[in-house]
Amino acid sequence: MPSLRLHNLALVTAAGPERGPLTSWEALGFLPDADLVLTRDAAGTWRTTWLGPADSGDRPSADRTLDCGGRLVVPGLCDSHTHAVFAGDRAVEFNQRLAGRSYADIAASGGGINHTVAATRRASLEELVTSAASRLSEMCAWGVRVVEVKTGYGLDVATEVRSLQAIAELRRRFAGRLRIVATAMPGHAIPPEFKGDPQGYVTVVCDTILPAMAACGVPVQFLDTFIERGYFDTAAAQRMAAIARGFGWGVKAHVDEFADIGGLAWAVDHRATSVEHLLCTGAEGIARLAASDTVAVCLPLTSVFLREPLAPMRELVDAGARVAVATDCNPGSAMTTNLLLAMQMAVLMGRLTPQEALRGVTRNAALALGEPGGWRGRVAVGEPFEATAFALGRPDELFYRLGLPPCVWTPLNEAISPALAG
Repeated sequence: MPSLRLHNLALVTAAGPERGPLTSWEALGFLPDADLVLTRDAAGTWRTTWLGPADSGDRPSADRTLDCGGRLVVPGLCDSHTHAVFAGDRAVEFNQRLAGRSYADIAASGGGINHTVAATRRASLEELVTSAASRLSEMCAWGVRVVEVKTGYGLDVATEVRSLQAIAELRRRFAGRLRIVATAMPGHAIPPEFKGDPQGYVTVVCDTILPAMAACGVPVQFLDTFIERGYFDTAAAQRMAAIARGFGWGVKAHVDEFADIGGLAWAVDHRATSVEHLLCTGAEGIARLAASDTVAVCLPLTSVFLREPLAPMRELVDAGARVAVATDCNPGSAMTTNLLLAMQMAVLMGRLTPQEALRGVTRNAALALGEPGGWRGRVAVGEPFEATAFALGRPDELFYRLGLPPCVWTPLNEAISPALAG
């Protein structure tokens, strides 16, 4: 089997604890002068077969060597919450919010999610793919190697299925560059044709939309539902989750973004893989998450975009919850692809340590996506190798250099790409 030695790198393995405070890079598995040996298995997956100090005498030989020149290598950055497939924009709404209108007021007057729904329904498959590909390319430039993409701007059978088909095409176009996890989210809003009849829409989701998505041939990993006043309640979430479980999908939930209506408690009780947003989560919710395996996915750039308080990231970590950090890339409340900026805001405004923020986009982000394809968000012997290399020497620089421009070091990706692996 082909093998590759990565020589002379500053490695963060992210093989430390998933919970609790982190205050040193050593606790996150930092090796300042490391070597790695990778082997490609019969399925074409690169796996770590050895790691240790660069001057170790027991390192196995390899077919090729790549000198990383002391550059920083971390587990592939993972953006575990995005809505990257959509059409149109909502720049006008952004300016309305700056002038004082609330997100809820804009949605009530016909804007918000349903504005994007109208544009997405009009878009062709190629238009959806082209616009999303631009966003995913930007994510790659920031170092993202694994990304979750939700549907939810169709809210009818044809467009929700077309959104999944767009994800399938994006998987093909970004093969070897991005691992894409698909999440079905027809429970994102009540479409205009069902205004005043939310239960009627939930019935259509359960009886028609979700079965069509499951049957369209595009693998889906999760169902997500927006449990929020004016959107869906826990009873609706339960109806949709029961259908999704029957398809073998995991469950996620948007909760506590604007009001606590019991979504977090429902999600934890039903063993949701993750809960997202958490801006209004209080002490009881924090304790529930700390006592569970459900991952708290925090989205600091959404709070910045909406000028709302951040999720209680510091309190969640201190209590012992698993905390991930993501962009929430979407047209209405976080028009950004910059995961590095999300990490920096998690530190500067959310009071995470840099080590906790990096854990939030590696190990805990992988947990938020159910460890897709066996990738566990870390560099460890025997596990699939998914990594991001930066033209930096130490992990501190990811946070110290505010607004850091894209600085991914591409030769590592090229060395392990399928096209060059033979």
